[in-house]
Amino acid sequence: MVLQAIANGVVEGSVIALVALGLTVVFAVSRLLNVAHGDYLTFGAYATFWASQGLKLTVPLAALVGVVATIVLGLFFHQLVFRKLIRSSIAALVASIGIALLVRHAIIFIAGTGQQTYDLPLYRAWRIGDLRIIPTDLAVVAISLSAITLVHLLLRYTGLGREMRAVADNPELARVSGIRASRVYVTMWVVALALAALAGMLLGARTVIQPYLGWDVLIPAFAAAILGGLGNPYGAILGALVIGISQDLAVLWVSETYKSAIAFVILALMLLYKPTGLLGRKEAVR
Repeated sequence: MVLQAIANGVVEGSVIALVALGLTVVFAVSRLLNVAHGDYLTFGAYATFWASQGLKLTVPLAALVGVVATIVLGLFFHQLVFRKLIRSSIAALVASIGIALLVRHAIIFIAGTGQQTYDLPLYRAWRIGDLRIIPTDLAVVAISLSAITLVHLLLRYTGLGREMRAVADNPELARVSGIRASRVYVTMWVVALALAALAGMLLGARTVIQPYLGWDVLIPAFAAAILGGLGNPYGAILGALVIGISQDLAVLWVSETYKSAIAFVILALMLLYKPTGLLGRKEAVR
């Protein structure tokens, strides 16, 4: 039972990691707590579904359409709203709440509140001793790890990654050094939005697609980002695994209904005893 819960938690944590990584990249570069991130995720899941149904694409090809559509939507709001509020974190936070509600209710207006599913084949679970492994879950973990690895390579070994880290460290110094902040912000949004759309597709593949899909995972993702050290990409991944495994272990003793409350408890304890997170502030932008 415990081993199965840990395995389930790793799968769930891998998806939360994608969401938390997007949140923390945006925060590290722009100091924005983007509440709309969860609804970008929902939009990505629906865009993939609409592409698979309307254009008769396979789910992997439809996912590419969903990622592109989510990036276009997010860049639209960046140009329209966030670019003008870059110096006001509170105003940008309030604006992100408004955008979240706008995107969510636009989805409800178009698609309704009913649940949808991707046209994916059903696979029989593999049994290894007492452990039950669903092939879809393995694919979810593999895709999440691949996306996280790509973000790591981008941040560590490319010029754009170095510019993002420089702006995150000291925006004014980066500007004086000739780094174009506008290009860094666009790159930041493309990375975060692609991660959100991918997480939406993976969540939709594991469960069902519904208008509150992103909202349901937003709090655990925020908790993971803060647990790891807000602004630290690697801390966000570590925090996501802790949150995911803790939530699934908790259901061994409490009702599934209270599963999400575990993220709140962990978040509260972390803020109380170590507000800088597991990896600390000094590592926040590296």
